[in-house]
Amino acid sequence: MALKKENLRGMTLLELLIAMTLMVVISAIAFASLNGLIDAKNHTDLVAKNLRQELLTSQQLNKDFHAMIDRKVRDGFGSFKASILGRYSSIEFSKNSHSNPLKKNRSELQRVQWFLKGNELVRGNMDQIDPGSSNRWRLRTYMDNIDELNINYINRTGQQSRSWPIANNNNPLRYIEFNLTLTDGTRLKYLLRPLL
Repeated sequence: MALKKENLRGMTLLELLIAMTLMVVISAIAFASLNGLIDAKNHTDLVAKNLRQELLTSQQLNKDFHAMIDRKVRDGFGSFKASILGRYSSIEFSKNSHSNPLKKNRSELQRVQWFLKGNELVRGNMDQIDPGSSNRWRLRTYMDNIDELNINYINRTGQQSRSWPIANNNNPLRYIEFNLTLTDGTRLKYLLRPLL
């Protein structure tokens, strides 16, 4: 059976160009849509990460500040330091209720510090409240997108200070205002009340 030449006609150049143009338009639309989905996913992941960090930070701050105790500590040279040493962008204090699930022979007291290192909010802790010269801080980053940290200390009479203890004032600490400014401009404010 012989094929007739009239039926073997292929696509013309014009038909090929129209098909290629349609393919390019469909590809461009698909690429723009896919690119938008990828951007939305990246933004959602960043928001979720920031939310996880904020939640974890909030929980740890509340846990630490509610367990704060008024107990002076000795430094590596044997001199006494105040139980709470507060500066405008860092705080160091003694805390109780350090869990001991393995029932090891150690104190339940702990020394804790919060400070800003670069753009990171860092929590340090020592398992010995009176550190010798050999004990070191264990550091953990809680947030990594911080522009500014400032801490205000408010005593029982309402007097505010950027450091603690307040000079020539024996009124006990009532609140600690812990303010964070994130790199995206978001401001977080924690009003923490130690149970001293």
